[in-house]
Amino acid sequence: MAIRIGLMGFGRIGKNIFRQVYDRDDIVIAAISDLGDPESMAYLLEYDTIYGRFPGEVLLDGRYLKAGRQRARLLKGTRPEEMPWDAFDVDVVIEATHAYRRRSELQGHLDSGARRVILSTPALDAIDRTIVHGVNHETLRAEDRIISCASATTHALGLLLKILDETIGVKRAMMTTVHAYTSDQKLSDAVARNLRRSRSAAENLIPNWSWSPKVVEQIMPHLSGKIDGMAINVPVPNGSNLDLSVQLRQDATAGEVNDIVRRAAEGPYRPWLEYATEPLVSSDVIENTHSAVFDSLATLALKGGLVKTISWYDNGWGYSARIVETLLALARLDGKEVAA
Repeated sequence: MAIRIGLMGFGRIGKNIFRQVYDRDDIVIAAISDLGDPESMAYLLEYDTIYGRFPGEVLLDGRYLKAGRQRARLLKGTRPEEMPWDAFDVDVVIEATHAYRRRSELQGHLDSGARRVILSTPALDAIDRTIVHGVNHETLRAEDRIISCASATTHALGLLLKILDETIGVKRAMMTTVHAYTSDQKLSDAVARNLRRSRSAAENLIPNWSWSPKVVEQIMPHLSGKIDGMAINVPVPNGSNLDLSVQLRQDATAGEVNDIVRRAAEGPYRPWLEYATEPLVSSDVIENTHSAVFDSLATLALKGGLVKTISWYDNGWGYSARIVETLLALARLDGKEVAA
């Protein structure tokens, strides 16, 4: 039996998820809620500046959006408790608006008939589970109802820290995510609460704070107080990297660190980690489904165990793949037969 999902928000993450599951028969997109009009939603699914034209026909059929094997009812709800998820027999709502991040708000989806909620950003208070694949995905339980998939940066950071911590040991770490600009930034200077983000995303490198260190500390509590970092949004539409500096518990050369990561990528972390030996730039990882593409040419090491690495990731596509992966894991916990 297929798992039935509702998409709350049809922005970048919502459309990426649609593109990744559009031709599957074990995942049914039952309904999509967005403030946009149906014509705009169909158009923006079919034509994408970053990922190109949709690989099949996109049609509006009354109040339904049809593409591939999907026929999704289009809704215009503004709050979780207003959504008629029960009418569409929705198993899981993917909350991708970034507007509702507290348990009390997300509970509205459950009260409206959904059986579970996957949040596409870190939660602002306690929920049932925050999942980072390759780090703690095995802790997911059938009784979990409100789950966060953290963020794209958190998946890259958590993965690299776990690998290094399990093999050599991590004393402390400092990260910078050099991140593509996002839809909540301004194309030209305009008033905003965050003064740095009031400046043009197309013309500036803009420092910003990052959720990722604190989220990783929550799921790797032995590193609590030992991780910090920030983000810098840069004028590219897609493709980001994690610049990670780690103080290891013992000396390691750049070659030794690379060898550790290569073995991880070829072994148990293969679904989430790619080991790259070519000179990559940001556009080279567009549509890459891995959480991190480790750049072996960029590794640096100093005596005393100080190591610097760079890992690339598609901050929209790779993260959407992790949400789909979480969705499938929940389906299996419920006894549904779904493909990988």
